[in-house]
Amino acid sequence: MLSSNGSNTPILMNKARKPDNEDVISSPGIVEKAQPGTESVVFSSTFQEAIFIFIIGLSQLFSVGGIGNASYSMEQIGASLGTTSNGQMSWFLASYSLCGGVFVLVTGRLGDHFGHKYVFLFGWIWMAIWSLVCGFANNLILFDIARGMMGVGNGALVPNSFALLARAFPPLSTKKNIAFAFLGFCAPSGYIFGGLIGAAFAEKVTWRWGFWFWAIGCLILSMATFVIIPHRIGSPIPELSLRQFDYIGSFLGVTSLILFSFAWNQASVAGWQEPYTYALLIVSLILLVGFVFSQSRVSAPVLPNSLWARPGFAPVVAAMAFGWMSFGIFLYYTTVYILTIHKAPPLEAVAQMVPLVIGGLFATTFVGLFIAKTPAQYIFGVSMFSFLIGNLIMSFVNYSDTYWAFIFPACLLVVGGPDLSFASSGIIISNTVLPEEQGVAGSFISTVVQYSISIGLGIAATLESHVNDGGRNPIRGIRGAFWLGIGLAAIGFLIVILFVRDRRFEPENDEKVPSNATESETATL
Repeated sequence: MLSSNGSNTPILMNKARKPDNEDVISSPGIVEKAQPGTESVVFSSTFQEAIFIFIIGLSQLFSVGGIGNASYSMEQIGASLGTTSNGQMSWFLASYSLCGGVFVLVTGRLGDHFGHKYVFLFGWIWMAIWSLVCGFANNLILFDIARGMMGVGNGALVPNSFALLARAFPPLSTKKNIAFAFLGFCAPSGYIFGGLIGAAFAEKVTWRWGFWFWAIGCLILSMATFVIIPHRIGSPIPELSLRQFDYIGSFLGVTSLILFSFAWNQASVAGWQEPYTYALLIVSLILLVGFVFSQSRVSAPVLPNSLWARPGFAPVVAAMAFGWMSFGIFLYYTTVYILTIHKAPPLEAVAQMVPLVIGGLFATTFVGLFIAKTPAQYIFGVSMFSFLIGNLIMSFVNYSDTYWAFIFPACLLVVGGPDLSFASSGIIISNTVLPEEQGVAGSFISTVVQYSISIGLGIAATLESHVNDGGRNPIRGIRGAFWLGIGLAAIGFLIVILFVRDRRFEPENDEKVPSNATESETATL
């Protein structure tokens, strides 16, 4: 799980052992170091406190909802902008996830320097501006750019929301646990919330009003952020200097990831035979090598190379990447199938995917009951299997027009993937990396999640365009995408089985883990 200690970017913290006089439970599923002499923030009223929690929770609702608000209205958007190609329409989601993912590490660091409240505020305003632009866009290129810029706002909201909550309430606070539980509930519900907004306007008025409404909501929340969130919990971290910021690494990392994802997503539209497609891929790999090299040459790297030397870190990152690529494929192509093959109107399509929320509630309960006493690699493995089974069920969807036969169980089961993977990977990594690396590791996991959605959609759209007989057999193309999702989830599952272990349950750690550890609260994204 991602959170923050109030003095760094979002961090992963150990929940494996009972807290002693130095370590305390700070939120569901989280342990953080208690800072001697710290005091809780005194809100002016209970109302201000409640609104503060509400605003932070809505940031997750809007972050994930940014994907949903274009998913269910993609047909109307595509028709208005002159395209029916799934390859081109996948950019409506991929550009948002791409920019959101690559900017998480950077904006988390900027929150330390400029204050988490103010980078959080920037996220709202930036998302509002570019949501407005999306609504006025009259061509595909402008719309895709605006969607990517919306993702930058998402990247600013995610890490700083966790930092603000972690700094707002004292350790062992019931209010903090409630706040993180609300945050965890808002995130998986965001896809349906965003979809409801986008679908309602697309079906009843115009898809453009979906984005204009989104802009209005973000502006209202930006004003509420400025008024409600106390400066004290959102202030810059003392003793930090912008001279310490890794400008070169940030530039190389962000640019390489953007170009790499762009090449894969554009290949589904232009094809790999276009020179600029593979040229951008080559340039991205060169920049990535430069990024890795730079991280060993600066004092405060964005992503220290030492992380990759920690036992188990690389397998967890790889499994998360494959799993979330699979999940992005599931979300997009399930929505596409409902809209284009079943010809369901947008609002009905949203209703058909409501089991995502129901399944998420069950998955969160499961984690809360078993994470403290069960090796996390088992739960992690179940999450990868959930990704796999969801895509597998949907790959047979054309054999029945009955909603309950395939779409309902697929949506109900697949959502165990995101909820369980966040909690279990957080536990494993928190026991793997050093304390001073927790913040960077947590932010990087969030980057992997959002970026993988973009990459997965690009690869799936490329595959679909090669197997759908030039658009004459859309079901075959969609099934090909689902089978890719199955393969990606299967790779993630094998990685977990072969390489991922929960160090809490290793024999040499038995004396460090009390047998009566009962803390099992877990918050998930």
